[in-house]
Amino acid sequence: MKHLALSVALAGAITLTSCSKLVSLSRFVTDEQAVMDPALLGIWTSQDGKDIYWVREDGNGYSIRHLDDSSGSQEFKARLRVADDFKLLDLVSANEDAFQIAVHTPMRVWTEGSTLRMALLDSDWLKEQSGKQLPTSPVNDRILITAPSEAVGNFLAKIGADTKAYGETEVLRRLQ
Repeated sequence: MKHLALSVALAGAITLTSCSKLVSLSRFVTDEQAVMDPALLGIWTSQDGKDIYWVREDGNGYSIRHLDDSSGSQEFKARLRVADDFKLLDLVSANEDAFQIAVHTPMRVWTEGSTLRMALLDSDWLKEQSGKQLPTSPVNDRILITAPSEAVGNFLAKIGADTKAYGETEVLRRLQ
């Protein structure tokens, strides 16, 4: 029964961030590490105009609302960590569900004037590295990191800046 409950919880955790192939049970940006970057705040849109993101300050983090024409609206909470020369966002669903565990998705972000670039840290190379350095559990075609917060944060801060850590970068432009 214990294994069934864990399997259901893991499956539920993965569905909350269906777009990422690498997620963590533990947050990887602590209260002490969280910083605010005013350049992230505002309303952003994708190049084709089909996606809109509202990014607002929420305590020592961010509240993000994503609207697109295919899946509707999604709400997220996020914390930002600056590690060496890159910005790492700890993204988690804001929707609470008693049958799902919220998981944390690593995302790299760059701001340059009225442009915001973002990329999920979930490349095949990064999934392989996480399996070598952290406790993980495969769930379908995804990897769930089960390590404690500090270990996940240190791993991502060390290796997340590598261009092999992410694939496609989405480019957004500021509306407001």
